[in-house]
Amino acid sequence: MSSRRTKDRLTRRDVLYGGTALIGAAATSRLWRPGPAFAAEPRPGGTVRISVTQQMTTLIPFKQGNNPEYMTGEMMYSGLVRVGPDMVPRPDVAESWSANEDASEFVFKLRKGVRYHHGPEVTAADAVASLKAVLDPETASPGRKNVGPIKDIVADDDYTVRITLDGSFADLPVTMGHPSAKIVPAAILDKGLDTLAQGDYGCGPFKLVDYAPARTLKVSRYDGYHVPGQPYLDGVEQILFPDLAAESAALLNRETDVMLAVNNADFERLSNTGGVVGRRQRTGRFLNLVLRMDTKPFDDIRVRQAMAMCLDRQGLVDLVLEGFGRPAYDNPISPEYRYYIDHNRPSYDVEGAKRLLAEAGYPNGVKVELTCSTRPPLRAQLGVALKEMARAAGFDIDVKTVPHDYYIANVWKKGGFYVGSWNMRPMEDQMFTLLLTSDAPWADTAWNNATFDEIVYKARRTTDDDERRELYAEAQRMCIDEKPYIVPFYQDVLTAHRDYVMDYTMHPLQVSYYMDRTWLAEGAPQRG
Repeated sequence: MSSRRTKDRLTRRDVLYGGTALIGAAATSRLWRPGPAFAAEPRPGGTVRISVTQQMTTLIPFKQGNNPEYMTGEMMYSGLVRVGPDMVPRPDVAESWSANEDASEFVFKLRKGVRYHHGPEVTAADAVASLKAVLDPETASPGRKNVGPIKDIVADDDYTVRITLDGSFADLPVTMGHPSAKIVPAAILDKGLDTLAQGDYGCGPFKLVDYAPARTLKVSRYDGYHVPGQPYLDGVEQILFPDLAAESAALLNRETDVMLAVNNADFERLSNTGGVVGRRQRTGRFLNLVLRMDTKPFDDIRVRQAMAMCLDRQGLVDLVLEGFGRPAYDNPISPEYRYYIDHNRPSYDVEGAKRLLAEAGYPNGVKVELTCSTRPPLRAQLGVALKEMARAAGFDIDVKTVPHDYYIANVWKKGGFYVGSWNMRPMEDQMFTLLLTSDAPWADTAWNNATFDEIVYKARRTTDDDERRELYAEAQRMCIDEKPYIVPFYQDVLTAHRDYVMDYTMHPLQVSYYMDRTWLAEGAPQRG
């Protein structure tokens, strides 16, 4: 009990009143080295090849939205802070920060001498222009609703950024670590966002060498990076593998060094192969059934409840996730979040589901079409399992599998019943305001619940921990009871790499990879 209070007190103090306390802190629990006997110092040099299965669609850091894009944004760009694997913000371009008494205003002090890859020094004016670009609706940034209730941003001088909020918001330093909140030159933004899609204007640890959409991305070490001695690698290459079998074979043949994401069905086989390290991270990531409330039959809560009662959730963990996860009970907030509650677990009750369908006007059952993207493949596997589980209750589910590009263009935020996939966020506010409030940029349920909105926005403005805890508890209860989503399980994040890849970091958010700290031990392939 005392250790938890100490952790909370330290985190709150560091978040609000002094990032400098965290400069030397390192979250090492999710790094990999081959046992404590391996005490070698990081070696400079070498290139790491990383296989990915999702296509990068943009180099604009404000608009990136999948894991390969997040990795690229982190390598090429820097923000004011970085959020560590423990969800604590640490200095990046900002060397420290402070807040006023009610956390309605924050001042960030920038490091002097941080330079962009193309030469100019990073200034507070750049940070102000970049954050304003994220907040601009025309940018269509996924970070717009996730960087906090910002009222104004100004540069007090060349190295001081002052952010005024429209109320108290103690989590602002965490939100400044959002993957969209990268700093680019104000002069480049004056030329338009498209300029960022055509070149390299970052100050991150790596600079762009080559980008071939739907094939590869290459970056090389930036010798002027503001963290002395880093990065260690000469370069990083991302290679797209649409075929999962070919991706696994490439790792086994040492053609690649890291698999960014491993298919659950392949994890044990890869982990048991000599020279390969399988990595497993418990997270709040989930697949979800999107049940649009403006679409029949899911406009009736009894139909949504009946669907939830059809699920053998542990069975889905075993069948779909190969055991690499935990049952969830329709709460988008997992136990890894600070204010998680365990509330109203729906029981597996096929007969009860039948009765609810009959009450909703479907005594003979109901036919629905469920759309699943091909990426990740778990979506289709969940769809097939759901089809079989729900049949006995009267759901006749036609599972339709579509290419991911088609899903993004034609199904996401448009379809009435489909399988979504979401990474964990560093705090409850970001999950709710990204997906579930009425003005969320990725809202896809047509819930539009004004009471829920009011609760979420009140929670973000209070600094009283007990009050905030109860507000977030009520928001979770509303999600679970009204079921805009059915969340059947939380997924473990699985990745794999060759055993010569040192200090590769697993992050529960899957938006930060710390390739600047990764290095290659002896025995790694020599690549130009």
